[in-house]
Amino acid sequence: MDEKKFKEIIQFAIGRESDAIDFYSRASKMVKLSGTRELFLDFAKQEEGHKKKLEGVMAGKVDVAKIEKVPNLKISDYLVDAELRPDISYADILRIAMKREERSVKLYTDLTEKNVDKNLGNLFTFLIQEESKHKYALEKLYDDEVLK
Repeated sequence: MDEKKFKEIIQFAIGRESDAIDFYSRASKMVKLSGTRELFLDFAKQEEGHKKKLEGVMAGKVDVAKIEKVPNLKISDYLVDAELRPDISYADILRIAMKREERSVKLYTDLTEKNVDKNLGNLFTFLIQEESKHKYALEKLYDDEVLK
């Protein structure tokens, strides 16, 4: 992949992380449960960290990260998307969040597959892991509180 195309992709990923920060910040104000509010604010903070890592890539710095296996409940695989709106239900907020994380995992998986640099591959694998952790936490919450 040429450098220009690669930078465009990283810039796109930075934009996705910015969107995620905005989403979790807005969603935290819409949920009634304080535990979910705190979870969403924590996710917003983590997405900010992902954005900084990607901005580091643009600046020529790549962090090597520890990779762990994250379970996948696959609940989001069977859900359709919804739109964040003021009158949205708690279940729909969780559904939107799960689908967003699912798409982020796919984005970073695609970037990993197109990348030949070992350090960048490690960074993308780390981001897959982080987004997978978010997806798992959301799926668990959905399973425990909505599907119960």
